[in-house]
Amino acid sequence: MKHYAPYALSVLLTCVAFTGFSQNTKPKQFDNFPATIQCSEPELAKVFDTPAGQNIQLVFSNNFIFQGSVKSNLAKYDNLQSAIVISPDYPNTIFSVSRITNADRSTSYVGRILNRSFFDGFELKRNTSGSYELLKIETDRLVPDCAHL
Repeated sequence: MKHYAPYALSVLLTCVAFTGFSQNTKPKQFDNFPATIQCSEPELAKVFDTPAGQNIQLVFSNNFIFQGSVKSNLAKYDNLQSAIVISPDYPNTIFSVSRITNADRSTSYVGRILNRSFFDGFELKRNTSGSYELLKIETDRLVPDCAHL
């Protein structure tokens, strides 16, 4: 498997180079929201209590509400559960979130709100005080468009 690493790295660097030289023409979907939105752990935990096919409404601070249908909610391992919520309010936008149970039995969350048609999105991160936040990101820097290849 190691002999494929140089080829994979070359493809990745090519995608990054094409993205770096292309001009951003995508609109911003979350321009009306602040760069940081606070998230409570109980609100994040609701996703994992909702079975696939059910609707959910996640209310975060700064008047940011992400509601939609849970498309998948899988616990593939004992310490990892992942879910995907697709919102009709933001067409083709997904909230992909995972809950990780650490060795000390504490819980961590990671996730992103993305739409390939828009330039911005959010990444779920824990801040220095231990609270969770959605941080605005530029999705083209995160998900390179390799359609040129």
